[in-house]
Amino acid sequence: MASVSESRRVVVVGGGAAGASVAINLASHGLKPMVLETLREPESKVGECLPPTAAPILQRLGLADQLQRDGHLPSYGNRSVWGAPAPVERDFIFGTQGHGWQLDRARFEARLMDRARAEGVDWRGGVRLVECVWRDECWTLIVRTSSGDATLEADFVVDATGRASRLARRLGARQLRYDRLVGTACLLKSRSGNGIKDSFTLVEAVRSGWWYSARLPDEKLMAVFFTDHDLLDHEVLKADGWFALLRETEHTGRRVREGDYDPLAEPRVLAAHGSCLDVVAGERWLAVGDAAAAYDPLSSYGISAALGAGVYAASAIVDSLAGSRDALPAYRRIIEQSFAQYLIRHEEYYALERRWLDELFWKRRHEPVAQRA
Repeated sequence: MASVSESRRVVVVGGGAAGASVAINLASHGLKPMVLETLREPESKVGECLPPTAAPILQRLGLADQLQRDGHLPSYGNRSVWGAPAPVERDFIFGTQGHGWQLDRARFEARLMDRARAEGVDWRGGVRLVECVWRDECWTLIVRTSSGDATLEADFVVDATGRASRLARRLGARQLRYDRLVGTACLLKSRSGNGIKDSFTLVEAVRSGWWYSARLPDEKLMAVFFTDHDLLDHEVLKADGWFALLRETEHTGRRVREGDYDPLAEPRVLAAHGSCLDVVAGERWLAVGDAAAAYDPLSSYGISAALGAGVYAASAIVDSLAGSRDALPAYRRIIEQSFAQYLIRHEEYYALERRWLDELFWKRRHEPVAQRA
């Protein structure tokens, strides 16, 4: 690893899992990065599953022993109803890395923020990027705060803005979408305080898409229906319509009934498409996490991929600032190869479900991936 002066200024735009991981890892190399986050405090997000394979990155970030103390729930496996009506289970107990976790995302990201600040990261909440231009051998950023606009300078900028890829697209990158998937998510809470004790995540294929559900801390359950945005019935955006669709499921609906769950708010629609930037890094900038490559939630890559990408991104930034011309091309190859492998596995897994080949959602999943968007 090359050495680089701690006076080099790195600004990370976005304070989610990817942005926090980049910042923490940069701090471990002796830099003092700045994080710009639009939210003042982390909010609840969909995407709760942290698989056992995340254990090494949790250790690296100093969080391995913190999750249980913070009230997150161990997850001991996945259950899928896919390709046949009978559930199939994958029990983590047979793996080598122990159990996974079901996270309270707001709580988890608050812990990441605290960890970053403890490492010396300049974390600024309630700040929105307005402009970013290369000028006089550095980046000039105009940011909007509650007290007005301000100007910052940076030697390197990082896009960690999630699927929106706001910074990278400003810098000329194009986002390539591979499908039209959206999720209609509803956070539920047990009315009786006697929610399910089942620690497995559940995926259930249905005629018009598929469902995901996971038990969360504080007697909550997250349930999400996934389909293509042009196939979504807008009645599902209301609790009555969402529950009517839920009643057509067997296993997911049983979970909700047995746990005596009620919605905490109306369902909300979230982007869930697979996408990748045509260029994930350029002169003195790179994108990380969902901003660089976003995965179909079926893959369970989301949070762990974002945390892990932060390690590679930080190393590439440090080496690039130290003068290495190979650092950013190597980072690009890592992201591109990882996404190419994901597309192959993604296509193979959807091909296993053949019960509704006359339905448009499933017809699309059996087409070559390049034709789906």
